[in-house]
Amino acid sequence: MAEMGLAEGIDLLARRAKIVKAMLAAGLVMVVAVLIGEIGELQGRISLDNPELSSFEALYAAALLLSLVVLVATYVLFGMWVYRAAANVEVAAVPGFDYTPGWAVGWFFVPFANLFKPFAAMRQIWNASHGNESGDLDSGNPFLAFWWGLWILTAILTNIAFRLSLNPEDPSYVRTALQLETASSVLSLALYPIAYRLVDRITRAQQERLTAAHIFA
Repeated sequence: MAEMGLAEGIDLLARRAKIVKAMLAAGLVMVVAVLIGEIGELQGRISLDNPELSSFEALYAAALLLSLVVLVATYVLFGMWVYRAAANVEVAAVPGFDYTPGWAVGWFFVPFANLFKPFAAMRQIWNASHGNESGDLDSGNPFLAFWWGLWILTAILTNIAFRLSLNPEDPSYVRTALQLETASSVLSLALYPIAYRLVDRITRAQQERLTAAHIFA
C-alpha cells in the first residue's frame, strides 16, 4: 500500500474522529444508565440474582451488556484514531517525535508500561499537532494529565472490582466490587467528555496547524 500523504491522513483522522466522538457520546449515555442500576443495587432495590428479573432489572442487565459492547468498540476505534494521529505526525516529519504509529497504540497493551508510555506518546502527539514553539514534545499539559489520571484510576477500580467479583461466595467482596464499579462509573462521567475534547482538539490542531507546519518546514 502506498504511503498516505499528510492531507489524506488528516482527512482520514477527521473521519475517524467523528466516529470516535459519536461512540464516546453513546458510551456516556450507557454509563449513566449503568450508574442508575448500580445505585439501585447498592440500595438493595434491585438484584440481578433474582430468578425472574423485573422490567427495570432486565433493562439494567441489557445496559450492562450493551455498555460492554460499546466500550470494546470505542477502545478499538480510539486506537485506530491514535494510530492515524501518530502517523500524520510522522509524515509531517515533526522533529523529536519518538513513537511509531504502531507503538503509539501498542503501549496500551504492555503491562506496567501501559501506566505511562501511552500518556507519553499522546503528549508528543498533542504537542506536535499543536506546533509546540519550544520544540519540546515532552512538555507537560494539565489537560492531558487530567485525562490520563482519570483513565488510569477508572481502569484500576474496574480491574480490582472484577477480581473481587470472581469470589461470589463472599458477600462482602461482591458488595465492595459493586461499590468500586459505581465509583468507576462516577469517574467516567468526567472521563468521557474529557476524552471527547481530547479527540476533537488534536484533530482540529492537525487540520489547522500540522499541515501549515509541514508546508513551511
